[in-house]
Amino acid sequence: MLNLDIAAFLQTYWQKKPCVIRNALPDFTDFIDEHELAGLAMEPELDSRVISKQAEQWSVQQGPFEDFSACQGQWTLLVQGVDRFLDDASELMQKFNFIPNWRVDDLMISFGVPGAGVGPHVDQYDVFLLQGKGSRRWRVGSPEGLTSTQPVKGLCQVDDFTPVIDCELQPGDILYIPPGWPHDGVTLSDSLTYSIGFRAPDQAQLGNYLAEHLQTQSTGAKRYTDPALVLSDSPAEVSAKEVDALKDLLHQAIDDDSFSQNLLAMLSEQGIEPEINEPVNSQSLQEHLESGATLVKLPGCRPLLNRQFPDCLFINGEVIKFAPENYPLMCQLISKADIDRTDMAPAPDKLDIFYTFTTLVNMGYWEL
Repeated sequence: MLNLDIAAFLQTYWQKKPCVIRNALPDFTDFIDEHELAGLAMEPELDSRVISKQAEQWSVQQGPFEDFSACQGQWTLLVQGVDRFLDDASELMQKFNFIPNWRVDDLMISFGVPGAGVGPHVDQYDVFLLQGKGSRRWRVGSPEGLTSTQPVKGLCQVDDFTPVIDCELQPGDILYIPPGWPHDGVTLSDSLTYSIGFRAPDQAQLGNYLAEHLQTQSTGAKRYTDPALVLSDSPAEVSAKEVDALKDLLHQAIDDDSFSQNLLAMLSEQGIEPEINEPVNSQSLQEHLESGATLVKLPGCRPLLNRQFPDCLFINGEVIKFAPENYPLMCQLISKADIDRTDMAPAPDKLDIFYTFTTLVNMGYWEL
Protein backbone atom coordinates (compact mmCIF):
# COMPACT_ATOMS: atom_id res chain seq x y z
CA MET A 1 0.00 0.00 0.00
CA LEU A 2 1.00 3.58 -0.56
CA ASN A 3 2.00 5.62 2.45
CA LEU A 4 -0.73 8.10 1.55
CA ASP A 5 -4.06 9.39 2.89
CA ILE A 6 -5.92 8.64 -0.34
CA ALA A 7 -9.15 10.46 0.53
CA ALA A 8 -7.23 13.62 1.45
CA PHE A 9 -5.08 13.34 -1.68
CA LEU A 10 -8.12 13.06 -3.98
CA GLN A 11 -9.83 15.99 -2.31
CA THR A 12 -6.83 18.32 -2.23
CA TYR A 13 -4.53 17.39 -5.13
CA TRP A 14 -6.00 15.08 -7.78
CA GLN A 15 -6.42 17.12 -10.99
CA LYS A 16 -5.93 20.29 -8.93
CA LYS A 17 -2.26 20.83 -8.05
CA PRO A 18 1.03 18.91 -7.84
CA CYS A 19 2.50 17.54 -4.65
CA VAL A 20 5.48 15.61 -3.31
CA ILE A 21 4.74 12.41 -1.38
CA ARG A 22 7.80 11.59 0.68
CA ASN A 23 8.48 7.93 1.48
CA ALA A 24 5.32 6.97 -0.42
CA LEU A 25 6.64 3.43 -0.84
CA PRO A 26 8.92 2.75 2.13
CA ASP A 27 11.83 0.43 1.35
CA PHE A 28 10.94 0.43 -2.35
CA THR A 29 13.29 -1.85 -4.30
CA ASP A 30 13.73 -1.73 -8.06
CA PHE A 31 12.42 -4.85 -9.81
CA ILE A 32 14.42 -3.97 -12.93
CA ASP A 33 17.82 -2.45 -13.69
CA GLU A 34 19.09 -0.44 -16.63
CA HIS A 35 20.40 -3.53 -18.42
CA GLU A 36 17.05 -5.31 -18.23
CA LEU A 37 15.33 -2.10 -19.31
CA ALA A 38 17.64 -1.98 -22.33
CA GLY A 39 16.59 -5.55 -23.10
CA LEU A 40 12.93 -4.47 -23.13
CA ALA A 41 13.83 -1.57 -25.44
CA MET A 42 14.91 -4.15 -28.01
CA GLU A 43 11.42 -5.69 -28.12
CA PRO A 44 9.29 -4.54 -31.08
CA GLU A 45 6.09 -4.82 -28.99
CA LEU A 46 7.23 -2.01 -26.70
CA ASP A 47 7.47 1.69 -27.49
CA SER A 48 10.95 2.90 -26.54
CA ARG A 49 13.20 5.88 -27.25
CA VAL A 50 16.45 7.50 -26.26
CA ILE A 51 16.49 11.25 -25.65
CA SER A 52 19.93 12.82 -25.33
CA LYS A 53 21.59 16.21 -25.20
CA GLN A 54 25.14 16.97 -26.29
CA ALA A 55 26.57 20.48 -26.47
CA GLU A 56 23.04 21.86 -25.93
CA GLN A 57 21.76 19.90 -28.96
CA TRP A 58 18.82 17.57 -28.40
CA SER A 59 18.25 14.31 -30.26
CA VAL A 60 15.55 11.65 -30.21
CA GLN A 61 15.93 8.09 -31.45
CA GLN A 62 12.99 5.72 -31.56
CA GLY A 63 13.24 2.01 -30.74
CA PRO A 64 13.21 -0.89 -30.94
CA PHE A 65 16.99 -0.84 -30.59
CA GLU A 66 19.56 -3.27 -31.92
CA ASP A 67 22.36 -1.38 -30.18
CA PHE A 68 22.60 1.60 -27.90
CA SER A 69 24.97 3.86 -29.80
CA ALA A 70 22.35 6.59 -29.31
CA CYS A 71 23.23 6.68 -25.60
CA GLN A 72 25.71 9.54 -25.84
CA GLY A 73 26.17 12.63 -23.70
CA GLN A 74 23.37 13.23 -21.20
CA TRP A 75 20.93 10.53 -22.21
CA THR A 76 17.70 8.95 -21.00
CA LEU A 77 16.23 5.62 -22.10
CA LEU A 78 12.42 5.46 -21.85
CA VAL A 79 10.25 2.35 -22.30
CA GLN A 80 6.43 2.52 -22.34
CA GLY A 81 3.89 -0.13 -21.38
CA VAL A 82 6.18 -2.17 -19.14
CA ASP A 83 3.20 -3.20 -16.98
CA ARG A 84 1.93 -5.33 -19.88
CA PHE A 85 5.11 -7.42 -19.85
CA LEU A 86 6.31 -7.73 -16.25
CA ASP A 87 4.31 -9.10 -13.32
CA ASP A 88 6.21 -6.86 -10.89
CA ALA A 89 5.33 -3.81 -12.97
CA SER A 90 1.67 -4.83 -13.06
CA GLU A 91 1.75 -5.27 -9.27
CA LEU A 92 3.17 -1.77 -8.89
CA MET A 93 0.22 -0.38 -10.87
CA GLN A 94 -2.15 -2.13 -8.45
CA LYS A 95 -0.96 0.23 -5.72
CA PHE A 96 -2.74 3.03 -7.59
CA ASN A 97 -6.06 1.24 -7.99
CA PHE A 98 -7.86 4.04 -6.14
CA ILE A 99 -8.05 5.54 -9.64
CA PRO A 100 -10.59 3.70 -11.88
CA ASN A 101 -9.25 1.12 -14.33
CA TRP A 102 -10.55 2.94 -17.39
CA ARG A 103 -8.39 5.96 -16.54
CA VAL A 104 -5.17 3.92 -16.31
CA ASP A 105 -2.76 4.32 -19.22
CA ASP A 106 0.50 2.49 -18.55
CA LEU A 107 3.77 2.32 -16.69
CA MET A 108 6.77 3.95 -18.34
CA ILE A 109 10.20 3.26 -16.89
CA SER A 110 13.15 5.49 -17.66
CA PHE A 111 16.83 5.35 -16.86
CA GLY A 112 18.99 8.45 -16.98
CA VAL A 113 22.63 9.31 -16.39
CA PRO A 114 23.72 12.40 -14.42
CA GLY A 115 22.56 15.62 -16.08
CA ALA A 116 20.04 13.84 -18.29
CA GLY A 117 16.39 14.71 -18.75
CA VAL A 118 13.87 15.37 -21.50
CA GLY A 119 13.65 19.13 -20.92
CA PRO A 120 10.81 21.22 -19.51
CA HIS A 121 7.53 19.92 -20.91
CA VAL A 122 3.80 19.50 -20.33
CA ASP A 123 1.78 16.26 -20.28
CA GLN A 124 -1.94 16.11 -20.91
CA TYR A 125 -2.46 13.34 -18.38
CA ASP A 126 -2.06 12.78 -14.66
CA VAL A 127 1.21 11.14 -13.68
CA PHE A 128 2.82 9.79 -10.52
CA LEU A 129 6.62 9.85 -10.78
CA LEU A 130 8.07 7.23 -8.45
CA GLN A 131 11.78 7.45 -7.80
CA GLY A 132 13.73 4.21 -7.97
CA LYS A 133 17.47 4.00 -7.47
CA GLY A 134 19.48 7.21 -7.65
CA SER A 135 18.00 10.67 -7.36
CA ARG A 136 16.49 13.34 -9.59
CA ARG A 137 15.77 17.00 -9.18
CA TRP A 138 12.28 18.00 -10.27
CA ARG A 139 10.90 21.46 -10.87
CA VAL A 140 7.17 22.00 -11.46
CA GLY A 141 5.67 25.27 -12.63
CA SER A 142 2.26 26.87 -12.98
CA PRO A 143 0.16 26.02 -16.07
CA GLU A 144 -0.37 29.68 -17.00
CA GLY A 145 1.57 31.59 -19.66
CA LEU A 146 3.50 28.73 -21.23
CA THR A 147 5.28 28.94 -24.58
CA SER A 148 5.72 25.71 -26.54
CA THR A 149 8.92 24.85 -28.40
CA GLN A 150 10.16 21.89 -30.44
CA PRO A 151 13.96 21.73 -30.37
CA VAL A 152 13.93 18.60 -32.54
CA LYS A 153 11.29 16.47 -34.23
CA GLY A 154 9.58 14.18 -31.73
CA LEU A 155 10.40 16.30 -28.68
CA CYS A 156 7.89 18.89 -27.44
CA GLN A 157 9.04 21.23 -24.70
CA VAL A 158 8.07 24.54 -23.12
CA ASP A 159 10.23 27.53 -22.32
CA ASP A 160 11.70 27.64 -18.84
CA PHE A 161 9.35 28.53 -16.01
CA THR A 162 9.35 29.73 -12.42
CA PRO A 163 8.94 26.64 -10.22
CA VAL A 164 6.27 26.29 -7.56
CA ILE A 165 7.91 23.00 -6.54
CA ASP A 166 11.67 22.43 -6.57
CA CYS A 167 12.66 19.15 -4.96
CA GLU A 168 14.97 16.15 -5.04
CA LEU A 169 13.35 12.73 -5.08
CA GLN A 170 14.97 9.81 -3.30
CA PRO A 171 14.03 6.12 -3.67
CA GLY A 172 10.40 5.58 -2.66
CA ASP A 173 9.41 9.25 -3.07
CA ILE A 174 6.62 10.22 -5.49
CA LEU A 175 5.89 13.45 -7.32
CA TYR A 176 2.29 13.81 -8.52
CA ILE A 177 1.66 16.15 -11.48
CA PRO A 178 -1.80 16.97 -12.89
CA PRO A 179 -2.35 17.62 -16.62
CA GLY A 180 -1.03 20.88 -17.99
CA TRP A 181 1.53 21.63 -15.27
CA PRO A 182 5.03 22.10 -16.75
CA HIS A 183 7.79 20.03 -15.20
CA ASP A 184 11.46 19.34 -15.72
CA GLY A 185 13.45 16.49 -14.22
CA VAL A 186 17.25 16.32 -14.19
CA THR A 187 19.13 13.21 -13.07
CA LEU A 188 21.57 13.77 -10.22
CA SER A 189 22.92 10.21 -10.08
CA ASP A 190 22.22 7.17 -12.24
CA SER A 191 18.49 6.98 -11.83
CA LEU A 192 15.39 4.89 -12.52
CA THR A 193 12.01 6.61 -12.64
CA TYR A 194 8.65 4.85 -12.78
CA SER A 195 5.96 6.99 -14.45
CA ILE A 196 2.43 5.82 -13.67
CA GLY A 197 0.25 7.61 -16.21
CA PHE A 198 -3.52 8.10 -16.41
CA ARG A 199 -5.37 8.88 -19.61
CA ALA A 200 -8.34 11.18 -20.17
CA PRO A 201 -9.98 11.16 -23.62
CA ASP A 202 -10.63 14.54 -25.21
CA GLN A 203 -13.63 15.50 -27.35
CA ALA A 204 -11.82 14.58 -30.56
CA GLN A 205 -11.11 11.06 -29.31
CA LEU A 206 -14.67 10.64 -28.06
CA GLY A 207 -15.89 11.86 -31.46
CA ASN A 208 -13.74 9.17 -33.10
CA TYR A 209 -15.30 6.59 -30.78
CA LEU A 210 -18.75 7.72 -31.92
CA ALA A 211 -17.76 7.59 -35.58
CA GLU A 212 -16.30 4.10 -35.16
CA HIS A 213 -19.48 2.98 -33.41
CA LEU A 214 -21.74 4.32 -36.17
CA GLN A 215 -19.65 2.67 -38.87
CA THR A 216 -20.05 -0.73 -37.23
CA GLN A 217 -23.83 -0.61 -36.75
CA SER A 218 -25.58 -3.30 -38.79
CA THR A 219 -28.73 -1.20 -39.12
CA GLY A 220 -26.83 1.77 -40.53
CA ALA A 221 -26.70 5.34 -39.24
CA LYS A 222 -29.84 7.47 -39.22
CA ARG A 223 -29.91 10.11 -41.93
CA TYR A 224 -31.26 13.67 -41.80
CA THR A 225 -34.77 14.10 -43.22
CA ASP A 226 -36.95 17.17 -43.81
CA PRO A 227 -40.41 16.12 -45.10
CA ALA A 228 -41.89 19.38 -43.74
CA LEU A 229 -39.55 21.56 -45.83
CA VAL A 230 -41.08 24.96 -46.64
CA LEU A 231 -40.13 27.61 -49.16
CA SER A 232 -37.25 29.82 -47.99
CA ASP A 233 -36.35 33.36 -49.02
CA SER A 234 -32.67 32.43 -49.23
CA PRO A 235 -31.31 29.01 -50.25
CA ALA A 236 -27.98 29.96 -48.65
CA GLU A 237 -29.46 30.18 -45.17
CA VAL A 238 -29.36 27.23 -42.77
CA SER A 239 -32.09 27.76 -40.19
CA ALA A 240 -31.60 27.33 -36.47
CA LYS A 241 -34.24 24.59 -36.60
CA GLU A 242 -32.20 22.68 -39.18
CA VAL A 243 -29.01 23.01 -37.17
CA ASP A 244 -30.84 21.76 -34.08
CA ALA A 245 -32.19 18.79 -36.07
CA LEU A 246 -28.67 17.88 -37.20
CA LYS A 247 -27.31 18.10 -33.67
CA ASP A 248 -30.26 16.06 -32.43
CA LEU A 249 -29.17 13.22 -34.73
CA LEU A 250 -25.84 13.16 -32.90
CA HIS A 251 -27.56 13.29 -29.51
CA GLN A 252 -29.72 10.31 -30.49
CA ALA A 253 -26.63 8.29 -31.39
CA ILE A 254 -24.83 9.28 -28.20
CA ASP A 255 -27.84 8.49 -25.98
CA ASP A 256 -28.39 5.06 -27.52
CA ASP A 257 -27.51 2.15 -25.20
CA SER A 258 -25.59 0.45 -27.99
CA PHE A 259 -23.14 3.37 -28.08
CA SER A 260 -22.71 3.22 -24.29
CA GLN A 261 -21.80 -0.45 -24.61
CA ASN A 262 -19.39 0.13 -27.48
CA LEU A 263 -17.86 3.10 -25.66
CA LEU A 264 -17.08 0.90 -22.66
CA ALA A 265 -15.54 -1.71 -24.94
CA MET A 266 -13.37 0.92 -26.63
CA LEU A 267 -12.30 2.38 -23.27
CA SER A 268 -11.16 -1.10 -22.23
CA GLU A 269 -8.79 -1.37 -25.22
CA GLN A 270 -5.21 -1.63 -23.93
CA GLY A 271 -3.32 -2.99 -26.90
CA ILE A 272 -2.67 -6.29 -25.13
CA GLU A 273 -1.82 -9.23 -27.37
CA PRO A 274 -2.31 -12.32 -25.18
CA GLU A 275 -0.78 -15.65 -26.09
CA ILE A 276 -3.37 -18.31 -26.82
CA ASN A 277 -2.48 -21.56 -25.09
CA GLU A 278 -3.96 -25.03 -25.30
CA PRO A 279 -7.73 -24.60 -24.75
CA VAL A 280 -9.31 -25.77 -21.51
CA ASN A 281 -12.90 -26.59 -20.61
CA SER A 282 -14.82 -25.56 -17.52
CA GLN A 283 -14.45 -29.00 -15.97
CA SER A 284 -10.64 -28.95 -16.18
CA LEU A 285 -10.65 -25.36 -14.90
CA GLN A 286 -12.70 -26.42 -11.89
CA GLU A 287 -10.36 -29.35 -11.21
CA HIS A 288 -7.39 -26.99 -11.47
CA LEU A 289 -8.86 -24.72 -8.80
CA GLU A 290 -10.00 -27.56 -6.56
CA SER A 291 -6.41 -28.84 -6.50
CA GLY A 292 -5.46 -25.63 -4.69
CA ALA A 293 -4.02 -23.88 -7.73
CA THR A 294 -4.96 -20.36 -8.85
CA LEU A 295 -5.81 -18.37 -11.95
CA VAL A 296 -3.35 -15.56 -12.69
CA LYS A 297 -4.37 -12.40 -14.51
CA LEU A 298 -2.25 -11.34 -17.47
CA PRO A 299 0.09 -8.42 -16.57
CA GLY A 300 -1.43 -5.07 -17.44
CA CYS A 301 -4.92 -6.53 -17.94
CA ARG A 302 -7.56 -4.16 -16.52
CA PRO A 303 -11.13 -5.15 -17.47
CA LEU A 304 -14.13 -2.85 -16.96
CA LEU A 305 -17.64 -3.34 -15.63
CA ASN A 306 -20.71 -1.10 -15.68
CA ARG A 307 -23.97 -1.55 -13.77
CA GLN A 308 -26.01 -0.52 -16.81
CA PHE A 309 -24.76 -3.72 -18.46
CA PRO A 310 -24.61 -6.22 -15.57
CA ASP A 311 -24.03 -9.14 -17.92
CA CYS A 312 -21.01 -7.67 -19.73
CA LEU A 313 -17.28 -7.72 -19.04
CA PHE A 314 -15.36 -5.26 -21.21
CA ILE A 315 -11.80 -6.39 -21.79
CA ASN A 316 -9.19 -5.15 -24.27
CA GLY A 317 -11.87 -3.95 -26.70
CA GLU A 318 -14.01 -7.09 -26.42
CA VAL A 319 -17.26 -7.90 -24.61
CA ILE A 320 -17.65 -11.14 -22.63
CA LYS A 321 -21.14 -12.08 -21.47
CA PHE A 322 -21.84 -13.62 -18.06
CA ALA A 323 -24.81 -14.22 -15.74
CA PRO A 324 -25.95 -10.83 -14.34
CA GLU A 325 -26.50 -12.32 -10.86
CA ASN A 326 -22.71 -12.79 -10.72
CA TYR A 327 -22.04 -9.07 -11.28
CA PRO A 328 -21.17 -8.16 -7.65
CA LEU A 329 -18.72 -11.05 -7.41
CA MET A 330 -17.20 -10.24 -10.82
CA CYS A 331 -16.41 -6.75 -9.50
CA GLN A 332 -14.26 -8.41 -6.85
CA LEU A 333 -12.71 -11.15 -8.96
CA ILE A 334 -11.44 -9.02 -11.85
CA SER A 335 -9.69 -6.69 -9.39
CA LYS A 336 -7.56 -9.55 -8.06
CA ALA A 337 -4.23 -10.60 -9.53
CA ASP A 338 -4.80 -14.24 -8.49
CA ILE A 339 -8.11 -16.10 -8.09
CA ASP A 340 -8.56 -19.32 -6.13
CA ARG A 341 -11.48 -21.68 -5.52
CA THR A 342 -12.63 -19.89 -2.37
CA ASP A 343 -12.82 -16.60 -4.27
CA MET A 344 -15.35 -18.14 -6.67
CA ALA A 345 -17.32 -20.00 -3.99
CA PRO A 346 -19.88 -17.20 -3.30
CA ALA A 347 -21.00 -17.06 -6.96
CA PRO A 348 -24.82 -17.18 -7.22
CA ASP A 349 -24.44 -18.99 -10.56
CA LYS A 350 -21.43 -21.25 -10.04
CA LEU A 351 -21.60 -22.93 -13.44
CA ASP A 352 -21.57 -19.57 -15.17
CA ILE A 353 -18.59 -18.25 -13.20
CA PHE A 354 -16.53 -21.28 -14.25
CA TYR A 355 -17.71 -20.90 -17.84
CA THR A 356 -16.83 -17.18 -17.85
CA PHE A 357 -13.29 -17.72 -16.59
CA THR A 358 -12.83 -20.67 -18.92
CA THR A 359 -13.54 -18.22 -21.75
CA LEU A 360 -11.09 -15.69 -20.31
CA VAL A 361 -8.38 -18.33 -19.91
CA ASN A 362 -8.90 -19.52 -23.50
CA MET A 363 -8.64 -15.90 -24.69
CA GLY A 364 -5.31 -15.57 -22.85
CA TYR A 365 -6.35 -12.92 -20.29
CA TRP A 366 -6.04 -15.31 -17.32
CA GLU A 367 -3.56 -18.14 -17.04
CA LEU A 368 -3.61 -21.47 -15.19
